[in-house]
Amino acid sequence: MTRPAFTNPYLTEGNYAPLTEEVSSSNLPVTGNLPRELNGRYLRIGPNPRGGIDPATHHWFNGAGMVHGIRLREGKAEWYRSRFIESEFGAPNTNVVTHGGRILTLIEAGKPPVEISPDLARMAVWDCEGALSRGFTAHPKIDPVTGDMHAITYNPRFSSIRYVVLDPDGRAKHSSDIDAVDGPMIHDMALTETRVVVLDLPVTHAAAKRLAQAGGPMTRLPLTWDDRHTARLGILPVGGTAEQVQWIEAPRCFVFHVLNAFDNPDGSLTVDVVRYDSMFVHDVWGPSDATPTLVRWTVNTARGTVNEELISQHRVEFPRIDPALTGRPHRYGWFAGFNAHGLMITDDVERNPADGFGTGPMIKVDTRTGDTKTHDYGPGRVTMEPAFVPRPDAVSEDDGWILSVVHDANINRAELVVLDAADITAAPIARVHLPNRVPFGFHGNWIDGNEID
Repeated sequence: MTRPAFTNPYLTEGNYAPLTEEVSSSNLPVTGNLPRELNGRYLRIGPNPRGGIDPATHHWFNGAGMVHGIRLREGKAEWYRSRFIESEFGAPNTNVVTHGGRILTLIEAGKPPVEISPDLARMAVWDCEGALSRGFTAHPKIDPVTGDMHAITYNPRFSSIRYVVLDPDGRAKHSSDIDAVDGPMIHDMALTETRVVVLDLPVTHAAAKRLAQAGGPMTRLPLTWDDRHTARLGILPVGGTAEQVQWIEAPRCFVFHVLNAFDNPDGSLTVDVVRYDSMFVHDVWGPSDATPTLVRWTVNTARGTVNEELISQHRVEFPRIDPALTGRPHRYGWFAGFNAHGLMITDDVERNPADGFGTGPMIKVDTRTGDTKTHDYGPGRVTMEPAFVPRPDAVSEDDGWILSVVHDANINRAELVVLDAADITAAPIARVHLPNRVPFGFHGNWIDGNEID
């Protein structure tokens, strides 16, 4: 009997399947009323493989990046555009941010950013005059007071990671290499007002190499769970060097994303993260080995300990706060709820790795009380990562809007949906109807017209 050909869910199933063409559309239809204060662009990016892909080895994290942009102005949705990222050094597919007057598409593990123009028409590698030639990160953190951008970068060709700081104009002002055995995957970092937190956790290149040598399953992502690697946090001062790093053993887990971190009056740090018990053990094509859990780590640097507390029973990913509170005490977080077969997971359940990684409703969590609010977009409709946009002259932490791309499987198209951040249970304020679907990808951000126009 002939075995059926392997089907990779991250290439073929529903909204994971890549798009083949770039699209431009003007004067998008809107249901509801777009706030006139939303003057800028919502940009989202994700992998969009282009030919020559082997389903048996393809990993969701690979593939040329495609950026999707929606231009809002004066209560109207002026245009939607999707463009493949093109450059001589690869096509970043993980995040799109703005800094120093530039729109930058980002990827980790050795590639520099690619700058794109506001109309998405022009692209060029930007390595900060060589400072980022060794690569950058998917998740830099911008201090809202100093305007400095902080990043922990890694490159599998080197035995060290690099801590980089760019000033508000995008000039490199600090760099320090930090030894890191096994080549850990460091997707995110944490920043407080005074300290930087390095996440050195047990997903490594060394483990992937051992697996390959043993004849185990491999993909184009040379990273896997590492039973030999100690989970630890590196704590160093803002602008610090390798000699100042304090290593503290952490709970054995993996973290893709940090909600936020801040200093406590007693000298400890609070770090809120979305943690997984394991990663890339059984599912070698995507991140669906375990379900995500929102926890709070209290890091006592005097004792060298990490205490973990559960924040919410709800399974969530893609955490966001008001960016003005980065590194400062926060109360609220907004998330994409984590789904299996369209049902939000609130308890531990067994999942088939072939089900892939899925999201569902929008979730708002009060990290002080654990109170949770949910916005269900309806049958067959799931959200991607939220972005918080404050109202002008906001008077509270959640005084603003939540923007996210929502996939509607009923019509196989996407919408940009605007919710009231203070009351996400209310009906959407506005829905911008896009001309096509936006494949499930990774990260998106609102770029205010006062920053880039």
